[in-house]
Amino acid sequence: MKKTEKKQPAYQRPRWTAEEERFVRANAGTMEIGEMASSLGKTEIAVQLFIHRRQIAVGTKVKRNLVTEMLKIKFIHPENFRPTRLFYRTVGITPMRWWHIYFGRKPVTETEYMALARYFGVTLEEAFESRQLSLFEEPAGGGGKP
Repeated sequence: MKKTEKKQPAYQRPRWTAEEERFVRANAGTMEIGEMASSLGKTEIAVQLFIHRRQIAVGTKVKRNLVTEMLKIKFIHPENFRPTRLFYRTVGITPMRWWHIYFGRKPVTETEYMALARYFGVTLEEAFESRQLSLFEEPAGGGGKP
Protein backbone atom coordinates (compact mmCIF):
# COMPACT_ATOMS: atom_id res chain seq x y z
CA MET A 1 0.00 0.00 0.00
CA LYS A 2 1.33 3.44 -0.97
CA LYS A 3 1.71 6.19 1.59
CA THR A 4 -0.83 8.40 -0.20
CA GLU A 5 -3.59 5.77 -0.08
CA LYS A 6 -5.90 5.91 2.94
CA LYS A 7 -7.18 2.74 4.50
CA GLN A 8 -10.98 2.49 4.44
CA PRO A 9 -12.63 1.58 7.75
CA ALA A 10 -14.06 -1.93 7.91
CA TYR A 11 -17.52 -0.54 8.60
CA GLN A 12 -18.86 2.93 7.98
CA ARG A 13 -22.14 3.91 9.57
CA PRO A 14 -24.60 5.44 7.14
CA ARG A 15 -25.64 9.01 7.95
CA TRP A 16 -29.16 9.75 9.12
CA THR A 17 -31.25 11.36 6.41
CA ALA A 18 -33.52 14.35 6.98
CA GLU A 19 -36.50 12.08 6.31
CA GLU A 20 -35.37 9.61 9.00
CA GLU A 21 -34.90 12.46 11.48
CA ARG A 22 -38.42 13.78 10.75
CA PHE A 23 -39.78 10.26 11.27
CA VAL A 24 -38.08 9.93 14.68
CA ARG A 25 -39.17 13.41 15.80
CA ALA A 26 -42.76 12.76 14.72
CA ASN A 27 -42.97 9.34 16.40
CA ALA A 28 -40.85 9.82 19.54
CA GLY A 29 -43.11 9.13 22.49
CA THR A 30 -45.86 7.51 20.41
CA MET A 31 -43.97 4.51 19.01
CA GLU A 32 -41.70 2.10 20.83
CA ILE A 33 -37.98 2.37 20.09
CA GLY A 34 -38.02 -1.14 18.62
CA GLU A 35 -40.86 -0.25 16.25
CA MET A 36 -39.05 2.85 15.04
CA ALA A 37 -35.82 0.89 14.62
CA SER A 38 -37.48 -1.80 12.50
CA SER A 39 -39.30 0.82 10.40
CA LEU A 40 -36.02 2.62 9.76
CA GLY A 41 -33.90 -0.51 9.29
CA LYS A 42 -31.63 0.50 12.18
CA THR A 43 -30.79 -1.05 15.54
CA GLU A 44 -32.62 -0.03 18.72
CA ILE A 45 -29.40 1.35 20.22
CA ALA A 46 -28.84 3.48 17.10
CA VAL A 47 -32.30 5.02 17.48
CA GLN A 48 -31.83 5.55 21.25
CA LEU A 49 -28.48 7.25 20.71
CA PHE A 50 -29.91 9.42 17.93
CA ILE A 51 -32.75 10.56 20.21
CA HIS A 52 -30.28 11.29 23.02
CA ARG A 53 -27.74 13.12 20.84
CA ARG A 54 -30.38 15.25 19.14
CA GLN A 55 -32.05 15.93 22.50
CA ILE A 56 -35.46 14.85 21.26
CA ALA A 57 -37.98 14.97 24.10
CA VAL A 58 -39.78 11.68 24.74
CA GLY A 59 -42.42 11.07 27.40
CA THR A 60 -44.69 13.15 29.56
CA LYS A 61 -44.01 16.84 29.97
CA VAL A 62 -44.55 19.42 32.68
CA LYS A 63 -46.94 22.27 31.93
CA ARG A 64 -44.20 24.89 31.88
CA ASN A 65 -40.49 24.14 31.55
CA LEU A 66 -38.79 26.72 33.76
CA VAL A 67 -35.30 25.39 32.97
CA THR A 68 -35.56 26.04 29.24
CA GLU A 69 -37.04 29.46 29.97
CA MET A 70 -34.02 30.26 32.15
CA LEU A 71 -31.63 29.04 29.46
CA LYS A 72 -33.38 31.32 26.94
CA ILE A 73 -32.58 34.30 29.18
CA LYS A 74 -28.85 33.59 29.00
CA PHE A 75 -28.28 31.92 25.62
CA ILE A 76 -29.32 32.85 22.10
CA HIS A 77 -29.40 29.14 21.25
CA PRO A 78 -30.09 27.30 24.53
CA GLU A 79 -30.15 23.94 22.70
CA ASN A 80 -26.38 24.30 22.26
CA PHE A 81 -25.70 24.25 26.01
CA ARG A 82 -23.71 21.13 26.88
CA PRO A 83 -23.40 20.39 30.60
CA THR A 84 -20.01 19.36 31.96
CA ARG A 85 -18.99 17.43 35.06
CA LEU A 86 -18.19 20.73 36.73
CA PHE A 87 -21.73 21.93 35.95
CA TYR A 88 -23.27 18.82 37.55
CA ARG A 89 -21.05 19.14 40.64
CA THR A 90 -21.70 22.87 41.01
CA VAL A 91 -25.49 22.71 40.77
CA GLY A 92 -25.78 19.38 42.63
CA ILE A 93 -27.86 17.68 39.94
CA THR A 94 -27.05 14.29 38.44
CA PRO A 95 -26.89 13.95 34.64
CA MET A 96 -30.02 11.79 34.57
CA ARG A 97 -31.95 14.29 36.71
CA TRP A 98 -30.71 17.18 34.52
CA TRP A 99 -32.05 15.62 31.33
CA HIS A 100 -35.36 14.81 32.99
CA ILE A 101 -35.89 18.43 34.02
CA TYR A 102 -34.37 19.82 30.79
CA PHE A 103 -36.83 17.87 28.64
CA GLY A 104 -39.69 18.66 31.03
CA ARG A 105 -40.31 15.06 32.08
CA LYS A 106 -40.06 16.09 35.74
CA PRO A 107 -40.55 19.46 37.40
CA VAL A 108 -37.55 21.36 38.73
CA THR A 109 -37.46 21.84 42.51
CA GLU A 110 -37.01 25.27 44.05
CA THR A 111 -33.53 24.33 45.30
CA GLU A 112 -32.48 23.13 41.84
CA TYR A 113 -33.96 26.23 40.23
CA MET A 114 -32.00 28.53 42.54
CA ALA A 115 -28.77 26.55 42.00
CA LEU A 116 -29.25 26.80 38.22
CA ALA A 117 -29.97 30.54 38.48
CA ARG A 118 -26.72 31.06 40.43
CA TYR A 119 -24.75 28.93 37.95
CA PHE A 120 -26.06 30.76 34.87
CA GLY A 121 -25.77 34.17 36.54
CA VAL A 122 -29.49 34.84 36.33
CA THR A 123 -30.48 37.46 38.88
CA LEU A 124 -33.37 36.79 41.24
CA GLU A 125 -35.34 39.45 39.40
CA GLU A 126 -34.76 37.76 36.00
CA ALA A 127 -35.58 34.36 37.49
CA PHE A 128 -38.75 35.72 39.06
CA GLU A 129 -39.80 37.46 35.83
CA SER A 130 -39.28 34.27 33.80
CA ARG A 131 -41.66 32.45 36.15
CA GLN A 132 -44.43 35.03 35.79
CA LEU A 133 -47.05 34.92 33.06
CA SER A 134 -47.21 38.09 31.03
CA LEU A 135 -50.58 39.80 30.96
CA PHE A 136 -50.03 40.52 27.29
CA GLU A 137 -49.15 36.98 26.16
CA GLU A 138 -51.75 35.33 23.97
CA PRO A 139 -52.94 31.91 25.07
CA ALA A 140 -51.23 28.94 23.38
CA GLY A 141 -54.24 28.37 21.13
CA GLY A 142 -54.31 32.03 20.00
CA GLY A 143 -57.57 33.67 19.10
CA GLY A 144 -58.04 35.48 22.41
CA LYS A 145 -60.64 38.24 22.73
CA PRO A 146 -59.38 41.79 22.09
